[in-house]
This record gives sequence, C-alpha cells and structure tokens, in this order.
Amino acid sequence: MPLLLLAIFLNGNFDTDLSNAVRRDTSIHLLNTAMGGITTLGDARADAAINLGVFFLGNDSVARTVKLATVSWCASGVATTIIKGAVNRTRPDGSGGSRWDSSFPSGHTSDYFSIATVYALKYHRLAIPLYVVGAGVAFSRIYLGKHYATDVLGGAALGILTGWLTVRFEPQLRRIPFLR
Repeated sequence: MPLLLLAIFLNGNFDTDLSNAVRRDTSIHLLNTAMGGITTLGDARADAAINLGVFFLGNDSVARTVKLATVSWCASGVATTIIKGAVNRTRPDGSGGSRWDSSFPSGHTSDYFSIATVYALKYHRLAIPLYVVGAGVAFSRIYLGKHYATDVLGGAALGILTGWLTVRFEPQLRRIPFLR
C-alpha cells in the first residue's frame, strides 16, 4: 500500500489518482449507504442540531463549550467560503454551481473538525472518537466524489486551526456577552 501511494504521488496526478482509487476500489453497496449517512455529520444542519442538543442537555460548563464550538464553526465557515471563492477548484464529480461552492477546501470537513477540536480540547477523552468520526466524514467526501484528498486535508487543517484558535483566545472571547 505505501508503494502504491508513493507511485501515485510521484505520477504527478496524486489528488485525482488517489480520489479515483478510493471510489473505484472501495465501492460496495453497503458502504455507499454508510458514506451517505456519515457525510451528513459534517453538514451544517447536523452540526447545528448536535450543538443544540448538547447545549440543552448539558450543564452550564457544557453550554459554554457549545458556544465556543459555535464560534469556531462560524469562523471556519467564513474562512472556508473565502478560500473556496479564491481557489475556485472544480469538484471531482463536476457538481457545485458557483465558485463559492467549489471543491477546496471541504466545508463538511472543516466544519466538523472545527467543532470536534473545541470539544476535544475541552474534553480530552472525546478526542479519539471525535477525530475518528471526522476521518470518516473526510473519507466520505472523497468516496462520494465531492472532494479530492487535498480538499479534505485542507478542510481538516482549517477546522483544527479554527478550533484551536477559538480555545486559545477563549478568555478574550468570553468578554462578549453571548459567550459568557
């Protein structure tokens, strides 16, 4: 497997070849259904629903973390949209009607990882499960033909950075009444 990845990388078409290999070599009916479900975990509506559920079920400390995760999610969404507009990369499957819905970076991946990073930094025991699910979201975007590998890597990096910065600047953000 490492030699295959090295050969693909050296070929010069790393992104396209890897993305095509994922779709070609892993396509089975059960996985098709599963990937459709997993990808929704990075969807904005699912992210909002999860955060709202955690907010209403948690105590005050959890509610403050949800607020931070929401700030991170919003910042990630803005950054993702700006980068998409600047890069304007065509999606592997040709979908996406405008430059603001282009391929790089993956919005599902950046959104999920921005929230997951805040929760992982606040609740360390959740880090591995959150990032495993995040890897599933990222893989699903490649599998479904919506993104190239570098799109999801860029989205994950952007989401992690946004989450980390949000927690890093938590004391300053807490000055905002909504975030107290």
